[in-house]
Amino acid sequence: MARSKGPHQLASSTLRTLEQRLSLLEEEGRFECAYALRMEVADWLLGAGDANLSAPSLP
Repeated sequence: MARSKGPHQLASSTLRTLEQRLSLLEEEGRFECAYALRMEVADWLLGAGDANLSAPSLP
């Protein structure tokens, strides 16, 4: 199976964390939040300049 090389790729640990977060949001019935997170990840993976995914800064 061929994989396209997008601007960004997720590490397997990050992917697992996102999947767990999405599952938790859906279990809580927070479907709009889960959808929004999916869209932000998709934008980031595709290299959108306005994607809102960034690592929090540490104090």
